Amino acid sequence: MKKRLLSVLLCVAMTASMVIGCGAKEEKKDDSAKTESSDNKEGKIYLLHKGLDYYAWAAMQEAFDKYAGDLDCNYEILNAENDVSKQVEQFKTVLTQDPKAIIVTAIDSESLIDCVKEANDAGIPVGVYDTPITGGDIDITVDCDNLMAGQQAAEIIVDKLKEKNGEEKGKVLNVFGDLASQVMQERKQGFDNVMEKYPNIEVIEASGKGDRLLSQDAASNALAANEDIDAVHAPCDNAFYGVYEAVESAGKLKKVGEEGHIIMVSLDGEPAALDRISEGYMDGTVNLDWHAVAAICLEMMDKYIFEGKDLPDTYEAKDSYFKFAWDSTEIKDATEWKGPWISLPTHKIDKDNAQDPNNSGRYSADVLGIEY
Repeated sequence: MKKRLLSVLLCVAMTASMVIGCGAKEEKKDDSAKTESSDNKEGKIYLLHKGLDYYAWAAMQEAFDKYAGDLDCNYEILNAENDVSKQVEQFKTVLTQDPKAIIVTAIDSESLIDCVKEANDAGIPVGVYDTPITGGDIDITVDCDNLMAGQQAAEIIVDKLKEKNGEEKGKVLNVFGDLASQVMQERKQGFDNVMEKYPNIEVIEASGKGDRLLSQDAASNALAANEDIDAVHAPCDNAFYGVYEAVESAGKLKKVGEEGHIIMVSLDGEPAALDRISEGYMDGTVNLDWHAVAAICLEMMDKYIFEGKDLPDTYEAKDSYFKFAWDSTEIKDATEWKGPWISLPTHKIDKDNAQDPNNSGRYSADVLGIEY
């Protein structure tokens, strides 16, 4: 059954943890009816998930749930509800439970460093996904290449400006995200790296903190002060929806090809953004395989870490649980922390491939059942 995201966030975010026993493949247990397998002698895997406040976060948890169930794992999911202190406490509690492994997406890249070091001292494997933890020994980190994503978003805008103006010139509004976030830093850096190559493109910057309402206000003010804006960009779909509403409120919402159309590009590839592209109001977005990062983290630990095997040099898409638009990606050695690091490639989305079933947004809506 399809689930509306707002209902999921309101209902599920109230639940601090969810326990699923071995063999729970087809039907999930109700959160209030906690069960676990007693015959799994290898111990329990704990997923410490940062929250369900955003569509992508909900999809990460659902995809992990599906993959772990298919593996017939004994696992428990703890939801920190986007509360740093709660996540730290959850990690410390799990350390006392003799876990088989801990897999975590950090709310704050630094707050869990001491917890990771305690796990290292106890010999407990630690996997990290989506947001890296910048300290300690991490057995495997899996995220999306946010620098690449920012670059690709800028490239879409540059190409569209050339189509519109005959050359790479124009005025671009970049409503960037919260620079306290490593993810947002990398997306902005990638965007800036491309724009700096084009002296005839003027970039106006406004901080929206990655928040929908703040981004809407920032975009509204910029549009009012600059009548000649050619393109707008937001670093995530959540922020983009606010920017989109600002364009619409300003009376400037036109379809691609119509006179007065403002080029609109975002990042993430959520279902609503894919639909805007198909409808012709939005020019493009960048797909990040966020639906896969938590499950791939478990996959790599299951195939290699638990068996003490060396990881390969590359992650091969053909061997994955998911289907991707890329073939393989290098498994790198991290520099800000110790351990191997898989950063999944991103790809551009336009009207031609917006409804590809393997895009994160389509997979999350059509397979995992999460929709707006």
